[in-house]
Amino acid sequence: MDKLFSTIEDQIKKLDSRGLDISDPGVKSVLERENYYNVINGYKELFIDKTHTGDDEKYKEGTNFNELYSLYLFDRELRNICMKYILEIENNIKSIISHDFSKKYGHDNYLKISNFDIKVKHWERKTAAQKIGNIAELTANIQRDISRQLSKNNPAISHYMLTYGYVPLWILVNSLTLGTISMFYSYLIQKDQNDIGKKLKLKPDEMTKILFILTIYRNACAHDERFYNLKAIKNNTKPNMIKTNPLHSKMNITKDKGGNPTYGKNDLFAIVIIFKLILKEDSFDEFIDLVKLHIDNLSNQLSTISTEDVLVEMGFPANWHDIKDI
Repeated sequence: MDKLFSTIEDQIKKLDSRGLDISDPGVKSVLERENYYNVINGYKELFIDKTHTGDDEKYKEGTNFNELYSLYLFDRELRNICMKYILEIENNIKSIISHDFSKKYGHDNYLKISNFDIKVKHWERKTAAQKIGNIAELTANIQRDISRQLSKNNPAISHYMLTYGYVPLWILVNSLTLGTISMFYSYLIQKDQNDIGKKLKLKPDEMTKILFILTIYRNACAHDERFYNLKAIKNNTKPNMIKTNPLHSKMNITKDKGGNPTYGKNDLFAIVIIFKLILKEDSFDEFIDLVKLHIDNLSNQLSTISTEDVLVEMGFPANWHDIKDI
């Protein structure tokens, strides 16, 4: 059946029938400005009464519209905060990779397949031709990005291409997505991965996972997706997790039956751990203080659910703030 258009008044009546307190006169203006789907469907889950057995869903007794909206606004602030520090890490990683690669292979040799690792690892389950095809796809994506930047008259890209006939990697890297940089690093030969990882005190397998996870969360920030309870899922089924590291033990995070920490693997706390590993101390401390400030502000707006309920959805252990002093 087609989904029929609902007026704001219809939407408010529906919320009222489901037990949501919509007595605040500002509800209508919020729904007009923010969109019913974004606020309600995106953030209602914690407020729904799971014991209700009727045909339609019901909100927990006493749930107020402003609680949902506060969670929505909290999520927006969380995205903005995390995006700032993801971009800081992205800039550092791009600089390190472009410098190391250019020093070894020249500033214009990032399209040569021979400068990447073409050997097939036993766990990759692909042929030699497929492996080279993957690398060729990477270089093709880079070429397409150069073309896009030229079509947009990007000043730096246009200058180097028109003057020298190529774009140095340290210039081009600024326009490449984090996803492309992630793939670029994953296809480097082992020694190059090691050399880059050493600058960040990370092993290649740690670095590869971190880049993939950062890409997922960065994209969510860029597209204004629901963020606070986002899980890094690969191919819509398999979780994409960072490597377990000493921080998980120092935080005394419990483990599941498979031996994996229950927090900080493929959730928002994994991003906190990544920040701890890569950001400078003052940047990390600033990040933690900002998150705590907004969690405290949210706590003052909640009555039907607790801050702990939100923290569990975020993948934050109860002692999450202790990571600042580790």
